[in-house]
Amino acid sequence: MEQSRLAMSVTITILAIVLYPLLSSLPFNPVRFQWGFSRGLAPMPPEVQERAEAGDRTVLLLIYVTLLMAGALLLHGSSISADSVGLNANNWKSSIALGVFMSFFSVGIVGLMPAEELQKSLEARGSLATWCGLRVLEAFSVEFWRALCIVALIRLDFSASIAVLITVLAYQAPRLITSTSTAAGAAVFGAVTGFLFAKTGSLLAPLTMSLISGGTYIYRTRHAPSRSVTCPFCSERFYPGEVKRTGRFFTCPKCGELLEYAPPGEVFAYVWFPLCFYGVPIISYWAGYRDFTSIVVSIGAASLIFFFGIVIHKLVVPPKAQQKLSYGDSGLHLTDKTQRRNDDRET
Repeated sequence: MEQSRLAMSVTITILAIVLYPLLSSLPFNPVRFQWGFSRGLAPMPPEVQERAEAGDRTVLLLIYVTLLMAGALLLHGSSISADSVGLNANNWKSSIALGVFMSFFSVGIVGLMPAEELQKSLEARGSLATWCGLRVLEAFSVEFWRALCIVALIRLDFSASIAVLITVLAYQAPRLITSTSTAAGAAVFGAVTGFLFAKTGSLLAPLTMSLISGGTYIYRTRHAPSRSVTCPFCSERFYPGEVKRTGRFFTCPKCGELLEYAPPGEVFAYVWFPLCFYGVPIISYWAGYRDFTSIVVSIGAASLIFFFGIVIHKLVVPPKAQQKLSYGDSGLHLTDKTQRRNDDRET
């Protein structure tokens, strides 16, 4: 009897682990398949592209609904309770707060993504309500699946760390087809949300992080094209993603001046810096973490918070352009362009 119960637990665990990568790999868009079969890599006309994107959204809906229903059936057929996979409201305030805090880092990573790539994503087109609904469904179904896998592996005497690692490998596997960088990002995100569940025992923490990250991504895809800059010399307004670029520098299409994004305002930097590098260690010390390791960790956390705060600031505040700075130039003062070039010739 015990052996049959163990065999059933192993079977359910294996089925749960392969469920997400299998669903993400099997479905295909019939419109894209038909076009690729008949036309190869030829570009689609606008009307076909629109139907293909609608098909993509339908495929995603089917994946998430199937994942949620299959996960619920596996949970029902196992000895795992709903409370064990985080379907409870225990410590909901601290779980949500932890999810909000950890989403700070994922929001910063989204902010680092190039606007040109965001404009090409599926979320940049189509109904906003549809994408918001898909993101909510994705967050709940994927986090529920992740929690089910972690709990099932722990029931088989795997440690929590190994259980999270195995789940991370299953989560990022389908993205290896897209690119290694996408798979790496998915692995990091999956590890963070997995450890959030293992730490809190609630779906609220990883679900909060997933919802905030998904909402930020949709916002970025919708607003990335509108984040234009104004040349400080000729007052031409343009999109940096649509002009000639050299690394992080871009050229004004009117006057040809080589520009770069201006750093955040001094007031924000002067206020944000002490809040991070003084506030975080003080809060850590006040919470009782007073050993040397905790102090080092709090300083590292303060550095990350400061960095991602700068990124989020760039998302909220309209970007500004400035002249490409030479080494040692603060960039705080802009002089007449012609006079500056004459000064450069004299030196």
